Amino acid sequence: MKMIPGPSREKVTSMAETAPLTSPSWTSRALQAQAVPIGVATVVLILVASIFVPQVLTPASLVAVIIPAAIMAIAAIGQTLVVQQKGIDLSVGGSMTLSAGIVATSTANGQSIWLGLVLATIAAVVAGVANGLLVTRLHITPILATLASNSLLIGAVWTVSNGNAQTTPDALRAVATGSAAGLPFIGWIAIVLVAGSSFVMAKSVYGRRFTAVGAAPEAARASGTSVEVHVVSAYVASSISGALAGLLLAAYAGQATYDLGNSYMLSIVAVVVIGGAVLSGGRGSITATAIAGVLLALVVQMVLTLGAPPSTQLLVQSIVLGLAAVARLVPWTRFVRR
Repeated sequence: MKMIPGPSREKVTSMAETAPLTSPSWTSRALQAQAVPIGVATVVLILVASIFVPQVLTPASLVAVIIPAAIMAIAAIGQTLVVQQKGIDLSVGGSMTLSAGIVATSTANGQSIWLGLVLATIAAVVAGVANGLLVTRLHITPILATLASNSLLIGAVWTVSNGNAQTTPDALRAVATGSAAGLPFIGWIAIVLVAGSSFVMAKSVYGRRFTAVGAAPEAARASGTSVEVHVVSAYVASSISGALAGLLLAAYAGQATYDLGNSYMLSIVAVVVIGGAVLSGGRGSITATAIAGVLLALVVQMVLTLGAPPSTQLLVQSIVLGLAAVARLVPWTRFVRR
């Protein structure tokens, strides 16, 4: 059989140099990055607030935005990882309440604050492992498993404290209420944790593998990767991040109550979804989630500044969540290309 000679190296090089570029434009790449659309929406909202509700941008009002936004961002770090694994963690509120209750109770009984922190960390890890095993081993729906865990954790705090508020240690209150460069310490803690977690998930081998497992668990299992380990680790991360957020929230408020984390349960899930994560797994951005926390806290503060009662917070959060879901259906990339 006569062989047909292929093109020479010079010809191949010339063809490569003259071939049209097919890579997406910078606008398409920007819109595909989850943090960009929510970041643009937040900037637009700040501009709107500066025109119509300028009181929101006063120093005292900004603190009322930064604190809940930071708490939501910290607690939602682990929630984002859980959603990436096709799950949801409704026990974050219980983790927030439990950690604050353990530290406050242990210090009130004369124990070292460090012992309380260690016990709170151990409790968070145990709760996260339990949630992960309920989902992976017993195959219980994540909503049911974590909702039951949430009730159990809050019930445990209620039993130990008899429903009474516990005073948080002075050392923790000093950290939670302090500030540096005009930004509360809680805000700095959220920035460091979000940046570090985003870097690990984007640049490390484990982070990329974690995302791949969430997107295609069957393919990952076929390649020898333990899907169950990644799912359990996501629930552990969610429990630990929730515990840290609850501890900071209790320290800022000065006391730990049995219902400390209840008001944040919907908010934490909402900022993850508003940030662009999908419940079908695989897609999720910790940075976008944190920015969504700022947007949601700013919207709530704007509504309260306009004179609405605090009871409207859940309604506002639901409306923002619905608008985010509708906005996701719009083909923004196609409009930009046109």
